[in-house]
Amino acid sequence: MTRIVIVGSGAAGMAAASRAKRLKPSNEVIVIDSSRWVSFAFCGLPYLVGGEVKELDDLLYYPPSEFTKRGIDLRLGKTVVEVDRDLKRLTYVDNKTGSRETIEWDKLVLATGARSKAPKLWPEIKEARNVFYIVHMESGQQIRDYATSLGPGRRAVVVGAGYVGLEMADNLTKLGLKVTVVEALNQVAPRVLDPELASILENSIRSKGVEVVTGAAVEKFNIKDGLATEVITSKGTYQADMFVVGVGIEPNNDLALQLRLGLGRSGGVVVDERTLTSNPDVYAVGDVTEHKDLVTGQLVWRPFAQIANKMGHVAGSNLGGVESVFPGSVGTSAFKVFDTVAARTGLSASEAASAGFKPVEVSLEAGTKAHYIPGGSKLTLKVVADEKTGRLLGAQSVGFDETAFWRINVVASLLTRQGTVWDLFAADYGYQPLLSPVWDPLVVAARLLMRTFGEKPW
Repeated sequence: MTRIVIVGSGAAGMAAASRAKRLKPSNEVIVIDSSRWVSFAFCGLPYLVGGEVKELDDLLYYPPSEFTKRGIDLRLGKTVVEVDRDLKRLTYVDNKTGSRETIEWDKLVLATGARSKAPKLWPEIKEARNVFYIVHMESGQQIRDYATSLGPGRRAVVVGAGYVGLEMADNLTKLGLKVTVVEALNQVAPRVLDPELASILENSIRSKGVEVVTGAAVEKFNIKDGLATEVITSKGTYQADMFVVGVGIEPNNDLALQLRLGLGRSGGVVVDERTLTSNPDVYAVGDVTEHKDLVTGQLVWRPFAQIANKMGHVAGSNLGGVESVFPGSVGTSAFKVFDTVAARTGLSASEAASAGFKPVEVSLEAGTKAHYIPGGSKLTLKVVADEKTGRLLGAQSVGFDETAFWRINVVASLLTRQGTVWDLFAADYGYQPLLSPVWDPLVVAARLLMRTFGEKPW
């Protein structure tokens, strides 16, 4: 019997646990986590805040009892405080009683996720009851409860205009709060969209009554009687009744440091295709890891839900005796703010140039239905390719329905297989007048790029 100890009960950790136990029932699988939650959907927290998700428990994929039925030993509410690489054992503390227990492992899986850097960046916020940042599942409930207690018309400042900050701004607005978003860089969604696409998103957000201030780096929060009263930025001071910090996360690598595992530039644990670390008896999955970017071949840190789930599945398969690999990712992400959908995959032109490619890009605006069908919306699409080879390198889109999302997924699937401009043109897309124009925007983008590359046989 092999004892597998998994630290972290999020989606990645529980995927590994379930798979390892299912494939090899003789495995002893122990999962340890400081929280009381298992297999939770962090991405749903903004919608808990806004009320679209009614209860915190609705964000669980399965309750703890489901995993217990599968023969998995759950040890929740317990914090791992020490790991010994050489003796292959760890010690955890019960959060309620303070009692300590030490157990040994044959195989260890780190699924410790990411953590907020907000308390490091602005230590004063630890004293404030009305400054919130995402550290655990309860964070979403706390934000909703506090915002609801304030009532409509009160002010909230959201720090950060990435997807977390913008989704929080959207949902706080739904509660009737007057929201200001402050962003240190000069555009919204700075790590997702190029400026011209970001401006479409920003204009849409402003049209919903949200104040957006870019180029405003946060310097400090002023605290009085346990409450933050204002945030001071490089562009001015903004007063509010509550503050939500949606920036600054990092790999939760404390145990990895104790284990002396190889780390990447982000501090994430470097893993191979099997999700093995530099220690052959230690796996790592999810937001604590760095893995290979399939476009550049370089190591990247991408704390994305689908990646975490896939890595957990792969680790569990290998621990269950079935060889499996996670080859890497291409950096696909998407979000919806109010009625605007934004998505991207792969590299922007500037990122491609920095990675050593010679990028060519095209941008276009297209309808999402046949021109004679009323009710369609506009989609703005950008596609990047390598001038030397015709290889696709990335794409971005902004639109007002889910087609902005799925078209990026099409490009993502091609990027994963090193697809080319000609593959983008030749793909056999479905057509229905109510759902798309006869010349799909992706095909139009390919045709525009083929003006550079020629209509080379694929």
